[in-house]
Amino acid sequence: MSDLKKRLSLLKVEKRIKGLKGIKDVHFLTDKPKEIAWYAGELNPIDSPIPCLYEFSANLTTKDLSRSIQSLVGKRRQFILVLWEFSPVYILFQMESLDDFLPSYFSEFFTRDLTLFFQDQEKVLDLHLAEDKVEVRVLENKAKNR
Repeated sequence: MSDLKKRLSLLKVEKRIKGLKGIKDVHFLTDKPKEIAWYAGELNPIDSPIPCLYEFSANLTTKDLSRSIQSLVGKRRQFILVLWEFSPVYILFQMESLDDFLPSYFSEFFTRDLTLFFQDQEKVLDLHLAEDKVEVRVLENKAKNR
């Protein structure tokens, strides 16, 4: 990937992330961070190899969806979000409020597809909006002894 494409991706993502609410301590990387080096799967939610674990109705309010996601992430606050413009940009951040973050994410990116990597453990939470439901996939690296 050329340096120019990486820089363009980074600039586009930085601009869009500034509109998100409910997050702080945001850092941008163009190279895959060591925290998610364990994950070799496809990062595209449509081609995700992760099996679907939970399904929620697509007409859930954002607050209800936030509550459901909160039950899956527990007290975790440090996440990595991967966005694709021309090349992947990895956004490391601290979640202050899912209730604020989700609506701003869904309006800024016009999607309910979201892949969150946990910074402090080898785990992925992947949301994908299907026709009538939100599919939730969770993958944890159980091979590694902690």
